[in-house]
Amino acid sequence: MSGESHSKGQLKVTGAWWRMLDTDLFGVFADKDDERRELSAAVLGALLLASSRGPMWTLSDIRGLLSEVGYGDPVGNEALSDVVERLTDTGYVTRFRNYSAPVGSYADGGRRREAWSLTREGRVMVAAVREAVGRLDRTLQLPPRLLDAVEQTLRGLLLHYREDAGMLAPALGHVNAHLEQLQEAGGDFYSAVGTLAQHDVSNDAVFATSREHILLALRQFARRTEQSLGRVRSAFDELNAVGVASVVKRAVPGAGILEPEAQDSWSADRERELGDLQAWFTPRGSIERLVDAAADAIHALLGAIDRRYYATTRGSDVGADFRQIARMLHAQPTAAAAYEVFAAAFGMWPARHALAPTEEDIAVHDTAQGGACHEVKVVLRSTERGAKSTGRPRKIPDLGLERRHGEEQNDAELNRLEAIARDLATPGPVPLSFFKGLAADHTAVLVGLLEEALNGFDDSAGYGSTYTVGAALTLWPGDPEQMVTVEFEDGTLTAPDVLVEVSLLDYEEGAVA
Repeated sequence: MSGESHSKGQLKVTGAWWRMLDTDLFGVFADKDDERRELSAAVLGALLLASSRGPMWTLSDIRGLLSEVGYGDPVGNEALSDVVERLTDTGYVTRFRNYSAPVGSYADGGRRREAWSLTREGRVMVAAVREAVGRLDRTLQLPPRLLDAVEQTLRGLLLHYREDAGMLAPALGHVNAHLEQLQEAGGDFYSAVGTLAQHDVSNDAVFATSREHILLALRQFARRTEQSLGRVRSAFDELNAVGVASVVKRAVPGAGILEPEAQDSWSADRERELGDLQAWFTPRGSIERLVDAAADAIHALLGAIDRRYYATTRGSDVGADFRQIARMLHAQPTAAAAYEVFAAAFGMWPARHALAPTEEDIAVHDTAQGGACHEVKVVLRSTERGAKSTGRPRKIPDLGLERRHGEEQNDAELNRLEAIARDLATPGPVPLSFFKGLAADHTAVLVGLLEEALNGFDDSAGYGSTYTVGAALTLWPGDPEQMVTVEFEDGTLTAPDVLVEVSLLDYEEGAVA
């Protein structure tokens, strides 16, 4: 037993969370009955919403919460009781009995005396599933001021350590959030580069999206990250001088943890998270590799532009070429014909030479040397191999000129987006009616930003945000039952009532202090 407990404790310290994954944790979401599975998930969502409002909830309360979380189908008492009982058996829901609760009739007595709520395990698992589902539709996020936020968190820890130790525990909670943001930002950036390198860039949707994302990263995220890297390392040096263990130990009383074993586990987790965060900023760490990858992204983008240029004359990727060869092989009637196609595709046929004539029609070299010269008139002109000559030489495209032209177009597009973003800047949070009469180009950019912010809306934070060249858009929900209609120059927009703020990102002026 001692060895087992030691291994579990070690598992907690090393952060090997993946060893603790158990399929039974998600069994409640694997019901084969679609209707019952949907109702079970809705009940869990309703109880998660209720967990922040009260300790226990009756069937009638749960039925009201179902409509609040978006489950609109009518549910009878028997069906709802059956689902709640099944969830109770899984350990995600617990039952309470209140024998002093007022009842309206004898038949209603048993039902009114029972109430339910999520267990601690159920609350954690349902919240985790909700967050995972929300992240599946998350748009690309590369916050240019992310390292500035990390530096502020570290400076705040040092300030609280010296002046207000009770605030250390909440401040340490931001460390894990920064780790998740760094992992998501790095994953998004490398994913965009990989899309350009691997996917069929003749697809306009793939190419345009990845190109815009990479260029935004180059101009904002990578540049600002490189500027802030020195300040973050300096803050970590000051924190190490004080001692990470000392900071965490002083934060324990403010964490509100009563059990001594839980205090040790919490302290170990906080020290590990600070160590993981610092590992990002070590020399040749993840941040430096991410900044170096920005240069590789330029080559990937230029390569994608070349591939798009040649996409009309040949396959834009090797996979497409091999698929075409496979179709040609499959279409041959015999194995010999298929082998001929295979040999032609891969250059495996023997070279063909002209047959020498049996009788030479010109004088032999050694006998013609002393005789008269043989005059032969020839006309030289360029021909196109494999096609009828047009009489004019084919112009060879200047790839360097095409590349420069593509770069100029990209720069012009980024400058246009930046100018539009500056025109969209607001004095603070404003309603959508603030943008009434907006021009067509500005409307297209604004609507795109609103869609990205709505797709990336964070329920826990209560707002959604997104970035474009030179600006950031943040929106907050307004009246959920009200729809707003705004007249633009080229049409009408009908959307939910929200407050919008477009703020400028002065990354050009953000020099290292």
